[in-house]
Amino acid sequence: MTHISSYIQALLFASLFTVFINASIGWALIYIIGAAIVLSITTFLISKKRFTVKLRDISGVAEHGRNVTFDILLKKKGFCFIPYVELCVSADSSIHIRTSLLFRRSVSVSGSFRAAHSGLNTITLNEVIIRDFLGLLQFRIPLEQTAHIAVLPRVIEYDGPEVPPNLLPSEEEEVEEGVAVTQGGMPGYEHREYVVGDSPRRVNYKLSAKKQKLMVRLDESSGHASTNLYITENALPICCDKAFALAKKLIIRGGTVKITHKGDERTAATPETLDRLREWLAFREFAETEEPFTETPPADAEVVFSGNGQIAV
Repeated sequence: MTHISSYIQALLFASLFTVFINASIGWALIYIIGAAIVLSITTFLISKKRFTVKLRDISGVAEHGRNVTFDILLKKKGFCFIPYVELCVSADSSIHIRTSLLFRRSVSVSGSFRAAHSGLNTITLNEVIIRDFLGLLQFRIPLEQTAHIAVLPRVIEYDGPEVPPNLLPSEEEEVEEGVAVTQGGMPGYEHREYVVGDSPRRVNYKLSAKKQKLMVRLDESSGHASTNLYITENALPICCDKAFALAKKLIIRGGTVKITHKGDERTAATPETLDRLREWLAFREFAETEEPFTETPPADAEVVFSGNGQIAV
């Protein structure tokens, strides 16, 4: 509206110039302003549907709290002369990107947003707003294009209820070198290389001396093949962080962990498989809204994560 009033004022000035000062120059001003208005509106009406907009997919995984870059590609389809293009994007917050479609066949623009939570983060291209070069007309194009990025669970300390001792790997049992239990393909008194955080009491010093590196036991003396963690379907992303924190705590102590979510499950027993477990959790889809916990966990679930971070042991 401001632009239109400005051009009306310009035409009035040219008319006054014509009547009171110089008719020739005044008429020239009127023709120039009128021609510019007609040209601006005409090129806009011809161009407004002669381009495409595409929000490109985002590959890989991201860390929680880091900035994620996305790209939007605009392409002309024939004659297109649009100097003002505004892209309206929503992620954790609203993002507005401005560009133009003048003398290039295509243009790629980039933006970024903050990875707000673990699991799948979604970015949406809501609409495109275009204007003619005089700013007289505006046209909105709704799109609703989406792209996703998998965000790794945060590495935090487990702060939930104390896990019952019968679910924890034994810290006291002495095991001689060479003893191995492999029931159902699961590791028993097998060994892996020491990592920071392992209990010194789990180090097999005889085997470590042979291999010239510290080796720790994988212990299943409690009779459990694994500690079963269950993340409910309506769980918010914080449950992903807490489940991973507990899994890391148990695995560092030499245990095995199975996490189940939305009908899929993964098992981890070593730091290497723990990394793969973290990446798998990043790709799990988490609900965006809090809903009452009505789901019944499976019979073998020993720790349940639900809602906005509730933990049941």
